[in-house]
Amino acid sequence: LDEALIECRLKRCHGSGSLVGFTLAPYGIYPRGIGRSKIGSIGFLQALAKNAGLELGIYKIRGDNGHHIVESSFKALSRALRNLLDGTNTNEYKSDAFLEQWGPDSVSHRESIALQRSAMVERKTKETRIMVKLEFDGGKGGVSVETGLPTLNELYTAMAKEANVSLTMECNGDLWIDDHHTSEDVSIALGQVLTQAFGTKAGLNRMWCAQAQYGEASVEVVMDLSNRPDLNHNLSISDDEYVVPGEALTVEMFAHALESLVVNARMTAHIVEKAKGKTVLETAMAAFVAFGRALHMCAAVDPRRAGKTASSKGTLSV
Repeated sequence: LDEALIECRLKRCHGSGSLVGFTLAPYGIYPRGIGRSKIGSIGFLQALAKNAGLELGIYKIRGDNGHHIVESSFKALSRALRNLLDGTNTNEYKSDAFLEQWGPDSVSHRESIALQRSAMVERKTKETRIMVKLEFDGGKGGVSVETGLPTLNELYTAMAKEANVSLTMECNGDLWIDDHHTSEDVSIALGQVLTQAFGTKAGLNRMWCAQAQYGEASVEVVMDLSNRPDLNHNLSISDDEYVVPGEALTVEMFAHALESLVVNARMTAHIVEKAKGKTVLETAMAAFVAFGRALHMCAAVDPRRAGKTASSKGTLSV
């Protein structure tokens, strides 16, 4: 939820369960070093674990707002329970239970394709001329990305293939100046296309986390199609100027491209580096692959929602 990211781990056990991990404090950053004091107790979680026969662990990865920390904990718990009941896990894509629920022959996949979601954005300024077209069609139309920046092409191609979408992205930008306008504007356009294609997001799975490895890098992306744009990451990229030495895409614009994409797609995204890549490109590729995997699952239709919005408020529009 916004800047807060909580991990929940569940495991069935024989007999009474227990709360095996609980590291949420401090609840916020005010007062400094202490956080909020009137935040409730862990009695509910202890009783839930004990009586449901679960080993339950809830761990704060990051978070500055006490309310967000607590609300994120319950979101994580509910999603973990859903996976436990389904017999699935967020990074096990080949199990029988996962394929039955989300695979290419599932009701979810058929209903996702049936929505015929697509969008196109054409954007022309004195700095760039851009066309981006995207379809949630299972990737039947293929992926073609030509931005003038080979590294950015590679990153967005990998993301689109993992997201199982068809994507055409063309850009003619002022690369004789630098990479700024091109990398920013194509990311803005892609985010806008995603927002249009998502529509109201009613009936969608909405939230997922996905992990990817590329070389020595291991990165997890936690995504929520929340309509509350926010990007947080801890990627180890600050010591380098270029994503690939000798090519034009700078590290600062790689980071800004991610931000532009997330903001314009109106999503919340947390990127967590599990293992540092040998190069910035390894880290960047791991992040974009994980981003695509998370996007694929968030955009999938959950038939159990019967077209209703996955929100306790009943809407994502306010």
